[in-house]
Amino acid sequence: MQRTIILLAYFFICANSFAQTAASDGQYPFVNYTPKDGLISNMIKNIYQDSKGRLYFTSLHGLSVYDGSRFINYNSKNGLNYDLVNCIMEMGDDSIWVITNSTKINGLVKGKMKLLSIHDDGYIINNLCKDANGDIYAAAEEGVLVFNKEDRFIKLPFVDANGVDVSSYISFTFSVGDYLLVQRDNSMLPTQNEMLYLYNKITKKITAEIPGIYAVQVAKDGRTWLSTEKNIMAVDTAELARGKLVLQELPQQFAQLTNKGKYFIIFDNENNCWLGNQRNVLIKASPDGTITSFNEAAGLKMFFVNSIFKDREGITWIATNNTGVSKLVHTNFSHIEKPFAIVNASDISYDHESLLIYSFPTNTAVIIHNNEKKYLHVKGATPFTKLIKTPNGFFAIDRNIIYRVDQAGDILYPKAILSDSSSNIYPNLIVDKHGNVIVPGKYHLTAVINGKIISKTRIPFFADIPATDSKGNIWIATRANDLLMYKTHPEDPSNYLEQKFFFKKELAGISPRSIIIDKNDNIWIGTRNHGIHVYSIENGELIQKFVLTPAHGLSDEFTSHLTCDAENSIWASSALGLDKVTIKNGVPVVENITKQNNIYQSVFTIVSDKDNNVWGLVSNGVIMITPEKKEISNYSPTLMVSMLKAGKDTINNGTSLTHKQNNLSFNFTATSFLNEKQVLYSYRLQGGTNNQWSEPSNNTTVSFIDLPPGDYSLDIKANFPAGRYAEQSISYKFSITPAWWQTWWFKSIAGLLIIGLLIIGFRLYYRRKLEKKMAILEKQQAVEKERTRIATDMHDDLGAGLSRIKFLSETIGIKKQQHEPIEEDVNKIREYSHEMIDKMGEIVWALNEKNDSLSDLLSYTRAYTMEYLAQNGINCKTEMPDNFPSVFVSGEFRRNVFLTIKEALHNVVKHSQATEVKLTVNINHHLTIDLKDNGTGFDQNNIRSFSNGLSNMESRVKEIGGKIEIRNKQGTVVNLSIPLNA
Repeated sequence: MQRTIILLAYFFICANSFAQTAASDGQYPFVNYTPKDGLISNMIKNIYQDSKGRLYFTSLHGLSVYDGSRFINYNSKNGLNYDLVNCIMEMGDDSIWVITNSTKINGLVKGKMKLLSIHDDGYIINNLCKDANGDIYAAAEEGVLVFNKEDRFIKLPFVDANGVDVSSYISFTFSVGDYLLVQRDNSMLPTQNEMLYLYNKITKKITAEIPGIYAVQVAKDGRTWLSTEKNIMAVDTAELARGKLVLQELPQQFAQLTNKGKYFIIFDNENNCWLGNQRNVLIKASPDGTITSFNEAAGLKMFFVNSIFKDREGITWIATNNTGVSKLVHTNFSHIEKPFAIVNASDISYDHESLLIYSFPTNTAVIIHNNEKKYLHVKGATPFTKLIKTPNGFFAIDRNIIYRVDQAGDILYPKAILSDSSSNIYPNLIVDKHGNVIVPGKYHLTAVINGKIISKTRIPFFADIPATDSKGNIWIATRANDLLMYKTHPEDPSNYLEQKFFFKKELAGISPRSIIIDKNDNIWIGTRNHGIHVYSIENGELIQKFVLTPAHGLSDEFTSHLTCDAENSIWASSALGLDKVTIKNGVPVVENITKQNNIYQSVFTIVSDKDNNVWGLVSNGVIMITPEKKEISNYSPTLMVSMLKAGKDTINNGTSLTHKQNNLSFNFTATSFLNEKQVLYSYRLQGGTNNQWSEPSNNTTVSFIDLPPGDYSLDIKANFPAGRYAEQSISYKFSITPAWWQTWWFKSIAGLLIIGLLIIGFRLYYRRKLEKKMAILEKQQAVEKERTRIATDMHDDLGAGLSRIKFLSETIGIKKQQHEPIEEDVNKIREYSHEMIDKMGEIVWALNEKNDSLSDLLSYTRAYTMEYLAQNGINCKTEMPDNFPSVFVSGEFRRNVFLTIKEALHNVVKHSQATEVKLTVNINHHLTIDLKDNGTGFDQNNIRSFSNGLSNMESRVKEIGGKIEIRNKQGTVVNLSIPLNA
């Protein structure tokens, strides 16, 4: 929403005499933007425009960016380091420095606010300026700074003529050639010195200073003006280039500004100088000397102006400290409540040389001719609906009466010359080429010649208003859809009007209400509810050329009045306002004049004077449009996608999106502010299911739901009101990547995987069958191997023992026959029997599956060790964990470990002469067994030939994946280390 405030404006110098006289009562429409419209604050400090045309409003409460469609606001809650923004500067493509009232600097890059890593010493910067060389200077609380190549602000020496360091409270710097104009914030100085300094950028010294300077500004054209206690002065630019501050009077065309002391000074981008003070006075001085003054007496409601900015479209923006921002689009448009002091104006007309404004409530009229005003009073209480001035005097109408109005001094005396029946109505009257009055009605077209009713021509039906063409012919369009043309015969007053053309079927159903003939003799007919129809006569036939409706930009279907100005533009009035129609390249272009200025009220009558000023009668006065200055501008609005959202998330780089980011909302805009609500946009999405262009509208947001993966192009077109700019179009390309399970490579891999799984499945199936066969075979082989091992053990251990017993038994028999002693042999048989019984127990223990645990192995080994050593008189100590882990060990594992320990114990008893043995067991992924004696030790080099004990031990340990180590350490240590997963 935009809200209009009307600022009364006084013009001291205007384009023509009529404008000058009327403007003393003129009102200029300003469009006001406040937080209600999206602005971040009412307290706006400054305005900036970037290279793409976007506007930036700095304030005490953050930053607003306006792109013509919406305000995007930034404060400390969404990335700004401090709410009070001092100034901004564009540093690159879509990259803006945001300087806040803190020691940090923000960067706004592609719509994302972030903190810049600029090295500084904690300066608070108030203002930035860039010189012709691209060097950046800063006015800071701590002094004058320069930005160097190391991305750092460096403080410059700033010492005045008295040798005093004045590096504090610097508010503004302006670059002028090799110099800086530097101003201090006087309010912060304890002595209130109002000083202006001239600083040499090369020598880094102050070369001149002037006291008593209230404000200073440098225009783009090089002019430098400043405000003192009593005057506005100019700085001699030639002396300035030499490092001197020499003041001089303003040029003669600005002489009336000289005594405006203590006014602020602001030069806009078109070198207009704006001056003001806190007494609510605002003055604009154009470079050509034109002065426009706005003051409180005229109704100016904007206090404390902080900044004035003119954008590249020529729009003036005023930033205030309490009412937000106001925009003045057209300085050639004004509303006059009391034109030329006429109250309640009810009629307006122009007779090719004089403007006449009439008020029937006050029975007064004013005629303006050659900068002279003449006020007239109508005698009596006759309420005219229309009063005109002709070469033959004044004429008027009132419903069904035609008046001749005689003038005597300043008094008008009306006299009825035709009173028709009450069923007739005289809606309007015109003056033809010969100075005669033509009055349409319900039944007749009447010609009044020399103040007398000379001719009454019958017409088919009621006609609202006649029109004349370039040849002086009279045209009327009736409400019954008749179009008639009459040729005038001044030589034969009794037959003054001769019908030449009559068209009926060509106007079927359009219901005419107004008519005008342009300078090319095209016929423009305003209708009741079908817009404006435009025709031409070709070889006696009526040819339709154009039809204009609200779809083509017209404010309303009902066009109540038409006029043609000196430039052949057509002005159309309606209940919804005033439109201007211009033919450009053979195409009619409609410009909504009142809508552009946020005025929505009926315009009843419009006239154009000799200076091409257009006057429109409204309910509370008149509106005046002076000829617009045709300023050459190469500005072209930037059409862009300003924001992209995926769901609730803002996407900063939206060219490649994931499959989860397929619910998209695009915000787009064209950076034109002349009539931004009337810019029409259309779009199409290529790559989707519907690639048709949308209907043009002022909607700047489009959403797409559940877009499938793929490549897309969002094409956007912008059409600007009144054809002010050429149509623009952009294409925003983006892609949505598929989910990983939707990608071609995944599908390919999945296909290959399925084929591979089938192959693997078949292979596994047949391999399983083979493994089963192999398992059965291995089991059979294991059984055979175990049988072989058992047989071997029985053969080796039991067979040898039985053989010895058999040999001893035979020896006993022989000795018994020979009567030799046999007790020794009997004892040996007894020993061998016990030994065989033990070996049989060991074999049975190894074969029993119930003993296939580490706990059984160690318990059995410990019991055997202690018993065996005790039998041989050797003390035994054991050191084992209190609890054994539940680990499965095979029969082969148990047998090899046990037999290795048994062999080691045998060697201890047989060879070591030890008195004590210590058995230590540790379990940690490995089974570690240490058998240590305190005997004579072990000599590796003194092993009996053909001894198999040690080799058997190594072989047994190696079979189960372990290793054995024998070393001397105050006796002998046998160490076994065997992995438990072996």
